[in-house]
Amino acid sequence: MSISALSGPVIAFGQNTIGTVTDYNPDLGPSLFWGGVGRIDPRFPFNYIPGQASGAATFGFATSDCQTISYAPYTLGNAALAAAANVVSGTAMTLVSSNSTSTGVSTGASCINFNTGATVTGLLLLDGFTSFTGVVASNVLTVSSSSFYGTVTVGMTLSGTGVATGTTVVNQLTGAPGGAGTYTVTGNATVASATITGQATGGPTQLAQPFGQPSTIYLWNPQAMVGRAVSITGSASASGGNFLISGYDIYGVPMSEVIAGPASNTTVNGKKAFKYIASVVPQFTNAQNYSAGTTDIFGFPLRSDFFSDVAINYNAAAITANTGFVAAVTTSPATTTTGDVRGTYALQSASDASKRLAVRQFILPANMGTSAGLFGVTQA
Repeated sequence: MSISALSGPVIAFGQNTIGTVTDYNPDLGPSLFWGGVGRIDPRFPFNYIPGQASGAATFGFATSDCQTISYAPYTLGNAALAAAANVVSGTAMTLVSSNSTSTGVSTGASCINFNTGATVTGLLLLDGFTSFTGVVASNVLTVSSSSFYGTVTVGMTLSGTGVATGTTVVNQLTGAPGGAGTYTVTGNATVASATITGQATGGPTQLAQPFGQPSTIYLWNPQAMVGRAVSITGSASASGGNFLISGYDIYGVPMSEVIAGPASNTTVNGKKAFKYIASVVPQFTNAQNYSAGTTDIFGFPLRSDFFSDVAINYNAAAITANTGFVAAVTTSPATTTTGDVRGTYALQSASDASKRLAVRQFILPANMGTSAGLFGVTQA
C-alpha cells in the first residue's frame, strides 16, 4: 500500500454536537495509529514533496510517548500466592483460595492465552481486586471512601449483597480515577448500601478502557496494567532449591521463571513481572516451609531500554535516581532465568495501596516498527 499524504490541517471531530444533532457516531473514540506518530521536519530537503517517488525519504521527530501505569499498588505479601508449606519436587504448591484486601490478589481469574486464543481459568490475578462500601440506584454505582481498598476499573465484575450476577463497571462519571465517586454499571438497577467487591477476572477487555457505544476502540488502562515480580520465602532450616513459576503477563502471553529459593528464613525476589499466576512448582523436596508471595518490583507495559526513557512518579514525587530500574532483556528468546522482557522498576519505599505509581514511557524510534521493539522479545 502506498503512502497517503494530506496537506492538512486534519480535524477528527467525532460528531456534530452544536444545535440539532444532524449526525451520530456510535464508534466515537480515540484514533489509533500504527507505529506511533511523529512531527515532520518542514525544512527542505527533509520535508515531504507532493508527488515524490515511492521510497523518497521524508524526515521527522518521534513524539510517541504515553502514560502506561497509574495505580496505587497493594502491599506486598510473602505468602500472598501460596502459604508456607513443606515442598515436594514436581508437586505444585497450594495457591491461596480467597481474595485479599491486603495484597490485592484475586482468585478464580481467567485470561485469554495470547498464543492460542483459548480462555485459561483458575488463575490468580495480581492487583485485580477491590472492596468498598457502595450503593446502586438507576444503574449508577456510588462508591464511598469508607472501607475502600484497591482501584475500581472499567470492566470489573461486581459482587455483594443484592448485586446481580454479571454486574460490571461500564465507565466512571465522577471522582478521582478509580476511587470514591460514581460509576455507570450494567446488570443492576438498585442495590442498598453494602460491601461490594470488584474483580478484574481477566481478559484484555477488562484491562482496557472502551470507547464508543459498541466498544469498538479500547485503550490499555494505566490503572489495570500492573504486573509484579514473585518472591519465595524460606524457613530457618530450609535447604534451598529452585521453584518454577508459571503464568501470564499483562497481555496474556504465557511466561515462566525459575527462582532459586533461599536456604534460610530470607526472601528471594524474582525478576519477571507476572499478571496471572497459574502454578508454583518446587523442583526439589524439602520437609521445611516455603511460601510464595508478591514483591514491590513492577513491570513496564512497553519495552524500556534506558532509565532516561521513562518518567516515574511515586507517592507524588518524581523519581530522579535510576536505583531500582532494570532495563529490558533483549537476548532472544528469553529464558526462565533471564530478566523481564520489557524491564522493571523496584519501588524504593514500600507500597501500601495509598501511594500512586505513575509511569510515562518514551519509545525510541528504533523500537517503534516491530512488536519486539515495543513489547520485548519472546517470553520464556
